[in-house]
Amino acid sequence: MDNSPQNELMNALSTLHLAGKYSDLIILCCAKQYAVHRAIVCSRSGFLDGACSNQMREAETGVIDLSEDDEEAVEHMIHYFYHLDYLNQVERQPSALFRHRAVSDARRRIPKKLDLSQIEDPLVSQAAAVAPKSPLPPPADRHDSFSSIFDKVPNDATKTRTRSPSLKSACSDSESDVDEAADDDYETDDSHLLLHTRVYALAEKYDIPSLKALARRKFEMAMACYYDSPEFADAIEEVYCSTIDPDRGLRDVVIQAFRSHPQLASTQDVFSVIKQTPTLAFELWKVERGIPVA
Repeated sequence: MDNSPQNELMNALSTLHLAGKYSDLIILCCAKQYAVHRAIVCSRSGFLDGACSNQMREAETGVIDLSEDDEEAVEHMIHYFYHLDYLNQVERQPSALFRHRAVSDARRRIPKKLDLSQIEDPLVSQAAAVAPKSPLPPPADRHDSFSSIFDKVPNDATKTRTRSPSLKSACSDSESDVDEAADDDYETDDSHLLLHTRVYALAEKYDIPSLKALARRKFEMAMACYYDSPEFADAIEEVYCSTIDPDRGLRDVVIQAFRSHPQLASTQDVFSVIKQTPTLAFELWKVERGIPVA
C-alpha cells in the first residue's frame, strides 16, 4: 500500500468527491447536481472563481447552473478537479480520516446470496441412477438439430466497419451496408473523440488551462489510434465549430490526421463535413499545396 503524501492527498480528494463532505457549492447540469468545494474548484477555474468571488447571484445562493453545457463533459470536468484526470476508473483507498465511514458502509452492505446450483443432492443422484435412460432421437431428427446449428452463420464481416489503415470511398452503392453498420456501432465506439473535443471546449470556456492541455493530449492520442472511428467526422466538425481560429490546439491535430491519412477525405461522411466547413476546406487546400496552415 502506497502511503506517500501525494497518494494520501489524492485519496482524501477522492473521498471528498465521492462523499461530498464539507461541500459548500452546488453545480447543476440538467438533471444532475454535484456537491463540490469552493476551495478546490474555484482555485482551478477562473470562471468559477469569478462567479463565487464577486457580488453575483451564484456567490449568494451557492449554486452554479451549467445546464447549457454538455452534461457528460461537465461530469468529467468535475471529476478532473478531484482526480487530475478523466475517463479513468482508478479506485483509491479511502483516506484515514474517513476510514471509519468506509467500514460502516461495508457493514451495511447486503451479503451476497449463496449459489447452491453446484451442490449435488444425493436423493436426486440416486433417482437418476435407477431411472431408465431416454431413447435417442431418430437419425433424421439428430441431423436436423445439427443442421439448425450450422445454419446460424455469423454476419458477413464486410458489414461491420473495421479499423484498418486504409479506408475506401463510401460514395459507392456497394458500401451502403457498411455505412448502416457503422451507424449501428456508433454508440459503442471507444475512441471518445467527441468527448475529448467537448471537454477541451469546456476547459477553454471556464478557464481551466490544465484540463484543456489534458483534453488535447487525449484527443491527439485517440486520433492516432482511432482515426477511422465512426466519430471522426462529427469530431472534426465539433472542433471547427467549438473553437476559434487562433486556437490551434485541436485543429492542428485534425490537420495532422489528414496529412498522415489523406484517404480520410474520400469517405462520404468526412467529405460532407469538409464541404460544410469552409475553414477546414481552406486549410486542407493549403496542405495539399504545401502552404503552411498557421
